[in-house]
Amino acid sequence: MLPVITPDIREALEKVIQDTPEDWKKEMVHHLKEDNPEINSLLLSLAQDSPEAKKIILAGFMVYKALEMAEEKEEF
Repeated sequence: MLPVITPDIREALEKVIQDTPEDWKKEMVHHLKEDNPEINSLLLSLAQDSPEAKKIILAGFMVYKALEMAEEKEEF
């Protein structure tokens, strides 16, 4: 079962992204390539033929990170 993404997790993630969007994107690219290359490949495949490729990849990064944050929160 997937962890629950709470409003505070969403708000924290949005703040990090808004404060340093380019740095956050670069960090997520490296993080996904190392941590879960299959999700990285899936996002690239989904975005490949889309006119909104950057938005698809950003949305995937956001969901992945939100789930990671929720999982960490539930472990405590």
